[in-house]
Amino acid sequence: MKLFDKYFQPYAEYCLRTTFSEDELKETLAKECPATSDVLSLKAIKAAIGLSKTIVFSCDPDDPLHLHPIKAYRNTSRGDLFIRCEKASDEETILHISIAQSGKYKWLLYAIGIFALFWGVAASFVIWWGIFLSVVFIGLVFIVLECCHAMAIDEVPQIRQDFEIMLRTLERKSH
Repeated sequence: MKLFDKYFQPYAEYCLRTTFSEDELKETLAKECPATSDVLSLKAIKAAIGLSKTIVFSCDPDDPLHLHPIKAYRNTSRGDLFIRCEKASDEETILHISIAQSGKYKWLLYAIGIFALFWGVAASFVIWWGIFLSVVFIGLVFIVLECCHAMAIDEVPQIRQDFEIMLRTLERKSH
């Protein structure tokens, strides 16, 4: 449905050059970034409670090129980093980076909308103005969604900067 598509478009797409090969990058990110299932990682805990000045990135063990930023508050619209590698030369790789919201919450919006409509229709049998409550509820969902989307867009420059700083630091360490 086109109604929700605007909320799931990439926030930013850009390229970076790195001295890592794709395999080296995967290995380095898997070592550096705590796994998303590792909730007891000290770095992740510090970032989640706001004690880290920079964003900490976690990754899926199966896909280290999909990074999840961890920050002091939870925002389901926060953009994840999706990295695709392209070999430029023997010494250099081009990283095609997309910062976008994960699409896993899109179904939740549909479920909330359908629930609100059914609830409104059922309530209208009891009180005639019950249908308006569902319309107000759906409006509130869109207001919250728009606020989360705006906050996620505001975080993009920091996510981009902190990832590049982490990448350059890892390059210096390894070479």
